[in-house]
Amino acid sequence: MSEFVVYDFKPARDVLIAERQETLPFVISITGTYSAAPPVAFLIVVDTSYSMDGEKIFRAKQAALEIIDLLRDKDLIGVYSFDGKFHKILEPIPVVERNRIEKAIVSMKLGSGTNIYEVFKKLVDEVKALFSRGVVAGVRLIFLTDGEPTKGPKKIDKILEPVLKLRDMGVSALVIGVGREYNEKLLSRIATALNGVFEHVAEPEKLRKAMKEYTMIAKEISAKNVTVVIKTPPGLSVTIYNREYYNIPNGVEVELGDISYRETVDVIGEINTPPLPPGEREIAEIQVSYINPVTGDREFTPSTKYKVRVLSPGEAREMGIREEVIAEVQLVKTAKRLSRKLEKGLKKEELEKELEEMINATMRLGSEGLAATTMSIREKVEEEGVSSDVTKEMASVISKIISGKLKEIKEEEKKGERVE
Repeated sequence: MSEFVVYDFKPARDVLIAERQETLPFVISITGTYSAAPPVAFLIVVDTSYSMDGEKIFRAKQAALEIIDLLRDKDLIGVYSFDGKFHKILEPIPVVERNRIEKAIVSMKLGSGTNIYEVFKKLVDEVKALFSRGVVAGVRLIFLTDGEPTKGPKKIDKILEPVLKLRDMGVSALVIGVGREYNEKLLSRIATALNGVFEHVAEPEKLRKAMKEYTMIAKEISAKNVTVVIKTPPGLSVTIYNREYYNIPNGVEVELGDISYRETVDVIGEINTPPLPPGEREIAEIQVSYINPVTGDREFTPSTKYKVRVLSPGEAREMGIREEVIAEVQLVKTAKRLSRKLEKGLKKEELEKELEEMINATMRLGSEGLAATTMSIREKVEEEGVSSDVTKEMASVISKIISGKLKEIKEEEKKGERVE
């Protein structure tokens, strides 16, 4: 097994019933186990439209300034802002040049309009230039806005065109919506495309916590462009619920982007089997590959074959069910279903039913924080119906679930509030 990443395949059970079709839920957990320690660039992009005036822009600058203390001298920070136009305040420079970075952050000025498309279009050129310099192994984007696009292309699919180019270059992101006037559908789509997380921050004073927690996790790379290949014997098939995947001969390929040191990303899905005869049967062969951030070479973990026992109904009395796997798969399936329904609009009673399923799944997983958040959203639905504030909070929770980073969330809950 490679020293840069390790993975663990957890099927919901190790026993299948003979002579009947089965659906086997599973979770594959991929963990970054080695800090390669090459420099990383953080690009801080802040909405400076007039609606950010007051506490929003103050708190955004304050949070950006504190990120400097979390990075190493050799890491880079670039500072950008946008209103109706994109503004390069400071191209990425090493953190050791702290005074220049601080001045750039403080100097951001307000303007009119909001052009989100131009931000990502220009960032494509910025990232190309940065990688051409050969000074960083990865790029992390912190994108913050409080409003809808008012200038330039406004359709989500059009805005996603340059976003997907950034993803192809290995950029990952924290996407933050501040307040209650932004487009959560757009921001959550951007975050998903960039293998990141969308964070709803209703109160500006909470920007500091969101930005610092992301930086602490994302600042050290273990492996770049991580790909999971899952192959199955003839007649079996695989469905992945929380990540985009591609069908390949006898299996699927899942692209995860970069994985940071000590970060765990779960790939969540199900294996569908035809009726199988009794005996020990192979159900999957798994291999993980990635770009070594030090050498730039693609490396492969040894492929591992996984088997289950297929027993007759009379023999299979004790199935050895892994309840946490079933709960996580169910949580992701519910989140995906709810995401699609929110896009189209849904009634109060329907949302309450979906939220009840999410609460039960998060409690079975032992994620008290997620369960409490979801219960809070359900209380708001009972009081005010399917409001804009509710849909923003739901979009943020769904983004965290679909990201496959539930382990990090649960660890933070055990530690308590890391950032006061």
